[in-house]
Amino acid sequence: MDLASNIKNVTERIEKAAKRSGRNISDIRLVAVTKQVEAQRIIEAAGLGVDTFGENYAQELRDKHKTVEKAVKSGVKWHFIGRLQRNKVKYLIGNVELVHSLDSVSVAMEIDKRAGKACIRMPVLIEVDTGGEEAKGGVGRDEVQGFINRLGDYDHIEVKGLMTMPPFFDEPERARPYFVELRELRDNLREKFPGLTELSMGMSGDFEVAIEEGATMVRIGSAIFGARA
Repeated sequence: MDLASNIKNVTERIEKAAKRSGRNISDIRLVAVTKQVEAQRIIEAAGLGVDTFGENYAQELRDKHKTVEKAVKSGVKWHFIGRLQRNKVKYLIGNVELVHSLDSVSVAMEIDKRAGKACIRMPVLIEVDTGGEEAKGGVGRDEVQGFINRLGDYDHIEVKGLMTMPPFFDEPERARPYFVELRELRDNLREKFPGLTELSMGMSGDFEVAIEEGATMVRIGSAIFGARA
């Protein structure tokens, strides 16, 4: 299947999952993941109607952002979805609409400092460790409220919601409990933090289940651009 067919297929699957769960398609945002995807393919996807791209590496995002912005005149948005190191924050401020993966105070301090210099508030999601995998980042479920409280000390950070990356399963249904856990955590926290509206969860193999459980953003790479090398 070519890129246009892939995008059409993913969009139709999102619409069907939304319909099954009684949700409005406009409440679900497609973030096309561009890890190891060449800038020209991103430009082609933008021409086919994709308007939000998610990148895993800060310097790669910076470089692709420059190339794509020159070629695409419509409002392309960039999200950072990978593990973020403090020394890479400088590449993101002013280039990204949203950081999905905040999970440390040290990185929050750097975001706040640089966003302050740029006179902006940086929207972020808190990455939550729902799977207990050492190789992945994330704040523990029981630590999320305290972490958000600490972020309240930073005037230039705006917490918009939560993100998670459950373990990989061949059967998408096995990821459902992790999505339920994140949604329930978000709903409980909203009693104290009403601004927590976003749930970034679901990738190419399980995004339909994630939508059924309340995802507002799905991060889809291989189903659009094909398998990485």
